[in-house]
Amino acid sequence: MELDRPRSPVIFITSRAFHRLKLLLRLCPAEIAGLGYVTPRPDGFLIQDVFALPQRVTDSDAELDPEALLAFLSGFVADGGDPSSLQFWWHSHVDGELYWSPTDLETIERFPGNRVISVVGNQKGELLCRLDLFAPRRERLEDLPLVLAEDDGESATLDLETLRREVWAEIKAKVRVRIPVEPPTDHEGVVGLITNEEYEVEVEPGESVAPTV
Repeated sequence: MELDRPRSPVIFITSRAFHRLKLLLRLCPAEIAGLGYVTPRPDGFLIQDVFALPQRVTDSDAELDPEALLAFLSGFVADGGDPSSLQFWWHSHVDGELYWSPTDLETIERFPGNRVISVVGNQKGELLCRLDLFAPRRERLEDLPLVLAEDDGESATLDLETLRREVWAEIKAKVRVRIPVEPPTDHEGVVGLITNEEYEVEVEPGESVAPTV
């Protein structure tokens, strides 16, 4: 007799959170990362909302601002939020392929709490989702689908253009793009001293970004 295998938890997401996530991934021309808060369900977990954190980014990495993160957590708790509900982490690969990079895996392993739902996505709208459990035993569930939660009227009243403007304002307020300084060259093309300096520019939308979700 073959025993029934236990069913994997279902990762649900609200309509608003889903569209916000897709817009955050599509509108930012560089890597971007953020969090989201999650509530448990009998059959899995529900991602209630997602947001970006203050960060400095390039086309290949995203560096969160520790002081800004602390300020966010303090404000989240002051507004009545439960920090233990911050169990969703997402990260953009911009226009690249989706896979769990060493940096992604390190972030997952260092995530506080007993569990984390992770998503990597890109501007093409592709998403890769996994669930990592750290207690009572270490488990890893990969290639999980994101399932839209049952329609509670939210999707019917969602104004996508208003949401797009809201998300773009959030990106401009929280994201600073770092541009490496090119080493100087002389008239013969000889490279001068190598520099690790960078400068920051205001984030601007990429040319390939479509105006809708």
